[in-house]
Amino acid sequence: MKPKLLLITPRKYAKTTEMIIEEAGQLFDLIVAPIDDIIICIDNKRLKLEYEGRDITKVDYVLPKIDSKRAVYGFEIINAFDAFPVPKPYHAATILVAHDKFLTSIVLAHSNIPVPKTYIVKTKKAFESIRSNIKYPLMAKLKGGSGGQGIMYVENKESMESIISSMEVLKEEILIQEFIENPGEDIRVLVAGDTVIGSMKRIAKEGEKRANVKAGGTPAKYTATDEIKDISIRAAKAVGADICAVDLIESSKGPVVIEVNINPGLVGLTAATNFNIAKRIVEYVYDVTTGRYKH
Repeated sequence: MKPKLLLITPRKYAKTTEMIIEEAGQLFDLIVAPIDDIIICIDNKRLKLEYEGRDITKVDYVLPKIDSKRAVYGFEIINAFDAFPVPKPYHAATILVAHDKFLTSIVLAHSNIPVPKTYIVKTKKAFESIRSNIKYPLMAKLKGGSGGQGIMYVENKESMESIISSMEVLKEEILIQEFIENPGEDIRVLVAGDTVIGSMKRIAKEGEKRANVKAGGTPAKYTATDEIKDISIRAAKAVGADICAVDLIESSKGPVVIEVNINPGLVGLTAATNFNIAKRIVEYVYDVTTGRYKH
């Protein structure tokens, strides 16, 4: 009998989700439940999670695909699952950290993992107090941006003041982060447990500072060094994720982590490595479920 896998995902499948579903169907009795259609119920002190009238806690592993748009309800679902002894790649708290760039930086810094110098500000007054400490160009980021969205390359103080004014009107915090000189590329490393199962470089298109594939970046073959592997695995552990992507940039002082992504796309990584990355993830989950994987 195949073990039961619950895949929690947005209703509209991304290509990555389709890849996971195809591979998971080979090894698991698969249940795919859209995030928004899952019901959480407390009945006479008993907690229930249901989808289409079915108890979805009676499974052997829960694999969430929770994006930033559904992070709030996704947190509620995984928080409820935390009450059940069902294996999954992370607890609810990880969703709050991974979908907040500043919280991610704090957690990583506390774990002695190198990150860019970063400020968080919300008002012009706060910005004025750090004006003399920042250098241009710099990167300005929204806390919950993903896929390269909400990330701005800022060349001068006039541009930064305009951004701060807009954010103050919208009552949004903004991250001000040092710009790390690089040839327009970053490194993505995919971690599963204590192992790196894939890595690539992402090269930004001409005139673009963001190397994200969704922002037009090109995935390229790359073999992670032992240092990059070590930092990536430690970063994953710091945020509490067994499966995640870690994004890094090589600085003059060594690699720094710029993001940890618990819902990474696999299309670019699959193309860059020429490996079936979805299969590697599913096989890791299968080994955990069946007790074959040992930390």
